[in-house]
Amino acid sequence: MKKIIATIIKEWLLMKRDVAGLLLLLIMPATLIVVMALVQDAPFRDYQNIKFDLLIADNDHGSLARQVIEGLKSSKNFNVADSIDGQPVTEAQLKALLQKGDRQIGVVIPAGITANMVNSANIAVNTISGKMGMEAHLPTGPVREQMYVHVLFDPVSKPAFRTAISSALDKYVTASCSGMLMQRLSALSKNGNDTTPPNDLAKIMQGTGVKEEPLNHDSNTIMLHINSVQHNVPAWAIFGMFFIVIPIAGNMIREREDGSAIRIALIPNATQYTGPGKIIFYTMICSLQFMLMLCVGRWVMPLLHLPALYPGQYPWLLLPVSLCIGFAATAYGYFTGTIFKTINQALPFGSVSVVILSAIGGIWVPVEILPHTMQRIALLSPLHWSLEAVNEVILRNDNGQAVLRPLLLLLATGIVLWAVSIVADKRRSYSVQ
Repeated sequence: MKKIIATIIKEWLLMKRDVAGLLLLLIMPATLIVVMALVQDAPFRDYQNIKFDLLIADNDHGSLARQVIEGLKSSKNFNVADSIDGQPVTEAQLKALLQKGDRQIGVVIPAGITANMVNSANIAVNTISGKMGMEAHLPTGPVREQMYVHVLFDPVSKPAFRTAISSALDKYVTASCSGMLMQRLSALSKNGNDTTPPNDLAKIMQGTGVKEEPLNHDSNTIMLHINSVQHNVPAWAIFGMFFIVIPIAGNMIREREDGSAIRIALIPNATQYTGPGKIIFYTMICSLQFMLMLCVGRWVMPLLHLPALYPGQYPWLLLPVSLCIGFAATAYGYFTGTIFKTINQALPFGSVSVVILSAIGGIWVPVEILPHTMQRIALLSPLHWSLEAVNEVILRNDNGQAVLRPLLLLLATGIVLWAVSIVADKRRSYSVQ
């Protein structure tokens, strides 16, 4: 035990001499999670709390067009403009502004769309009244082809942005069309024997809707939505933990190059304890690093007008989670420092491999949007299971059952890497003799 403690003290002295390297282990991940949370804040909000400038060219000037424009103006998502310098926006002006990138979104209401909708509504009411044995002879014309409200975008707009905006606009257009039909049905009920007050008909038709509910209806449960903080803080903290591969591999190779490893090997049974000492020391460093990043998410993010990190209903589980992640990251660094002979080999491999494992493991983008083959490959990344373990605690509010599987996989990964490192180190010693 004394030799393990001596190894931990030795590793601490080595790290303390490199103050800049120690600060990098703590400051760089903190900077990374702050920057990534700020950059990705808007996409994670799904455009729900952002107001966009929307330009409208009204070629119809009918009641349906007015309802659509009023609905858009009442929305919290759009700043609606239908004139420029006091003059109505023309379709040509709108397209020119979008093409130059001066505007992102444009809506063109075609001429005759109100008349077309009125005609369709009258035909529907006449048909319904005929089947009910009631007389309704609203003026109608021949059935016309379906007309559309056209939505145009700046050519550089992303597909996700187009889909979100188109869905929002479709809601207002559909509501306006439905309102016109409800007005005529209300008039029909007034002329017939229906005792339902016409003004209440629209309210009755709104009796069914969609409302999001939390999975757990416990009053203590916070209805949590994934946001930039909930994703980026644990994700990039894990990314930073696995970069412990650089100081571990660097120290191990320098010890072999300057002869320290040989002197330690000459001490009876010393090599049996130096490995566990290194693993324990750097696992504690990784766990400390992770906890500091959570503190940044909890108390620093609100100062930047971002949501505070919610640690889940069982935040104490984050301690064993951080230790298991730290063990896997440390074992990976130990493996890299054992396998490679020079720093020029180990450090590029360590840094690039961590980037690759994070990319396929869901740190950069959700695994769910990757191709099926890549989703299967992601299961090989320890960063994937690290993120799964953290998400079980802070997002799914797991009490320790579901988180057990990723933790066992992380422990198994660390044990396998450490065992391979021990075998490789023994073979190197035999080759020297």
